[in-house]
Amino acid sequence: MRPLIALAAVVAVGCSRRDAPPPASPDATTKAAQAAPAPADAAAAAPRPIATAGRAPAGTPAPAPAELGPEGPTTVRSTHPDIFLRNLKARRAALDARLKARPDDHTVRPKLAAWHLDQMVLDGDLAHAVEAERLLNEALAAKPDDPKLLRQRAGVRAHVHRFAEARADLEKVLKANPDDAAAKRSLGWMLRNLGDWEAAEPLLAAGTAGTSFDDHGKRAMLHFLAGRVDEADLDLRRAHGAYTDVHPVPLAWIDLQRGHLRLRTGKWKEAQAFFKRAYDRLPQNYVVAEHLAEVEHLLGNHAESLRIYDEVVKGTGLPEFMAARAGVLRDLGRAAEADAEIAKADARWKALLAEHPSALAAHAVDFWLEDKPDPAEARKWAEKNLEVRQDPDSLLLAARARAATGDLEGARTALTKAQAYPIVMDEFLEGVAEVQKALGDDAAAAETMARARKLNPRL
Repeated sequence: MRPLIALAAVVAVGCSRRDAPPPASPDATTKAAQAAPAPADAAAAAPRPIATAGRAPAGTPAPAPAELGPEGPTTVRSTHPDIFLRNLKARRAALDARLKARPDDHTVRPKLAAWHLDQMVLDGDLAHAVEAERLLNEALAAKPDDPKLLRQRAGVRAHVHRFAEARADLEKVLKANPDDAAAKRSLGWMLRNLGDWEAAEPLLAAGTAGTSFDDHGKRAMLHFLAGRVDEADLDLRRAHGAYTDVHPVPLAWIDLQRGHLRLRTGKWKEAQAFFKRAYDRLPQNYVVAEHLAEVEHLLGNHAESLRIYDEVVKGTGLPEFMAARAGVLRDLGRAAEADAEIAKADARWKALLAEHPSALAAHAVDFWLEDKPDPAEARKWAEKNLEVRQDPDSLLLAARARAATGDLEGARTALTKAQAYPIVMDEFLEGVAEVQKALGDDAAAAETMARARKLNPRL
């Protein structure tokens, strides 16, 4: 069962507005390219046209016709992957040279921190987050009350699941600037991750009331977590209409999320179309690539799935994708290779967790629950995760791990807390049913699975 962490983390889209060096570093908490708000009139209530005009750089391939008509994947051109990667490399060189020439110029550091987060979209290396925070700490030493720097550092800290520290940064911003909508929105997500949804709701409402790309995108995620799939898809279409640049990451993000809605409702072929469009914009975006690999696997296209997983594993070295690759190898009848890949993933997980325990604890639990069963190891990291994160997904992970170790009372306690949250998603309900069955409540488990399959008939 795929952890929901990746979905909840869409509050960090992972892009700057342009692939050239930006004039000012973006808010790393939202990381979404900000477009000018649309006029607040009747037209703004309807989704913008999918084919919103965009000017593509020379050499950018024209997108293929939309597979699903006007409500299908976006057809706007975006910067060619080769141009994007070349510009990203040049941007780093320019920033390094500027910092070397003017080491006391603290305006360079947040831009270099933003570069590290953009690069992390491609390689998934958390060392970028460590370096980004170091740079921002240096910049804040010179300007300790700068709201942009504090928001940016909060985003970096949230990415590595240091939510309490991120909360402190954002509260400092709001103490000085109570009407800062970006800080309100970000603090709302921090509070959700910390389990205080009651305090989060007014902040999220105030911080997503506009009509920018980011407002629509965040509202879409709120809709999705609550089971309002159609409303989520509509807001993602509106997000596309509000975006007026050609950066491949935010444009791919829209199709990635719209594909995820379809993946989670059993519409695998439609999900494939959205993921493929996102992948074509920037194949090196590992989150997009692994989603395409996943749906190709579900559709039985194992050779294509393996090809993409090979790319992702080579580019990131992340063990969760090694385990996914092992699943494809097994379905291809290559059991010995699959077993070897699982062994590599096991060793890689342990090495990464030694470096980044808080950031990766939640992601590791399913590996030792499902891919290489070790209930004690799964529980160790589920409990570690609860030290930094108290959201419903984390509580459910703890319930599953406790049940696997035979601690039924502990599992029941965590499950009760998780069920108090209004999450309506197929995977979440599937996990609830798993724990209910372990607790011996077969009737409740069957009822919960029926609710899950109503959302996703192919669960």
